[in-house]
Amino acid sequence: MSCSVVLILAPLALVACLLLLVLWPSWLIRLVLQPLLPQVLFCAGGRRRQLAITIDDGPSWAEQPGDPTSLQLLDLLRRLQVQTTFFVIGEHLERGAPQFVARALAEGHSIGNHLQRDRISACLDGPAFIEELLSTEQSLQRAAAPQPLPLHWLRPGGGWVHPPMLRRVEAYGYRTVLGSVFPWDTFHPPLAFQRWFVGRNAHPDAVLVLHDRPDTIAATLGTLAAVVPELQRRGYKFVGLDQLVADDCVEDA
Repeated sequence: MSCSVVLILAPLALVACLLLLVLWPSWLIRLVLQPLLPQVLFCAGGRRRQLAITIDDGPSWAEQPGDPTSLQLLDLLRRLQVQTTFFVIGEHLERGAPQFVARALAEGHSIGNHLQRDRISACLDGPAFIEELLSTEQSLQRAAAPQPLPLHWLRPGGGWVHPPMLRRVEAYGYRTVLGSVFPWDTFHPPLAFQRWFVGRNAHPDAVLVLHDRPDTIAATLGTLAAVVPELQRRGYKFVGLDQLVADDCVEDA
C-alpha cells in the first residue's frame, strides 16, 4: 500500500472510530470500562431484557411560566408505569418543588446522591467532596421526612471518577453509578437523535442516563414518552437499580 493511500485512510479510520464512540458507545462501556472499574456500576452483567432509568440533576424548576418541571416528569412516569432512580443535587432542592422527593418515594422511585452542586466532582479535594456528600444526604433525608430514605447510590458530577474518590464513596456506604446509555442530552441534540440513540444503544441490563434540569426536562419528557413504549414492545422491562443489581447477583449464583 502506498504512502498516499495510507495518508488518506488513516484520517478516515480515525473519524470512523470517533463516530462509533459517539453513536454506539455502549459496546465500549460493556466490554472495556465495566471490567476495568468493577467498583463502578455502568451496567449489570446479565442478559435479561431489562433496563434501569436514572435521571440526574433534579429537581428542576420553571424558568418561565408554563415550563415543565420534575412534577410533570413524575406524572409521565406514573402514566408509563415505570420506576426510576433520581440523582438529586442538594442545592436544587431549594429551587425545585419542595414535595418532589417525598412524592417520588411514595410513587415507588428511588433517590440517589448527586452531591451539592452541579459541577465536576472529581475536581474536589477529599474534605470538600465528603462535605458535599454528607450535606446533600442530610438535605435529602429532610426532604423525604417522615419517610425513611436509605441512600446507597452516588453519581459524581460530570461523570469522572478516580481511585481516591471511589474509596471515599465506599467508605461512606455508597456505590458509584455511571451508566451505559447516555444520549448526549446535556449537549442538546435533536429529540429525534436522542430517541434513535437510546433505541440503538439499549442492551440487556443497561443503565440509561437522562437529565432533569430546565434546559433538558422537555427533551427528557419527549424521549421517555417515545422510548419506553418502544423498548417495551421489544420485550424490555424497566427496573430500579437495586433490582438490576440483585438480579445480577442471583444470575451469577
